[in-house]
Amino acid sequence: MTQADMDARRGGASHTGRRRGGFTLIEVISVVVILGILSLLVLAHNTSLSGELGGRLSEVRSQLRYVQLSAMKSGVPYLTMRCDGASYWAQYDNGTSLSLPSENATTVSLAGKSLAMSSFNLRYDSLGIPYDGATGAKLTSALTISLTAAGANGTISVSPETGFVQ
Repeated sequence: MTQADMDARRGGASHTGRRRGGFTLIEVISVVVILGILSLLVLAHNTSLSGELGGRLSEVRSQLRYVQLSAMKSGVPYLTMRCDGASYWAQYDNGTSLSLPSENATTVSLAGKSLAMSSFNLRYDSLGIPYDGATGAKLTSALTISLTAAGANGTISVSPETGFVQ
């Protein structure tokens, strides 16, 4: 019996004839390694651009939450956090400044942080409910604060009624 006859019985092709279809293990591993390297490069590129922004967003969110909690703990009628586009700060109704966490000065310069932020005027009452600082009215819709850092844009939202910062 010849090799071709034995292969025909098993339903396979002759090893001496055509090569079977498919990829070798080395080809598959090579493609997986190349795709892995490309995906790491893309991920590293995107992370470095948004890393600065993510840190700034987290910092301002924490400071907004701190102001809200301070208003609830202090028992004062209102505690305000404002931004005029060049700097931001927090203060009580009597004008006394509130030091924000991780800041050396009571007024935080946006230029010193390489940050741009939209203007806002937000007040919290002793229950932590947010108000429009300019009109004195309760927020009826979410307050959106826009930030730009390292060429990337992001937003912070303050929910009406609860003052939830996200």
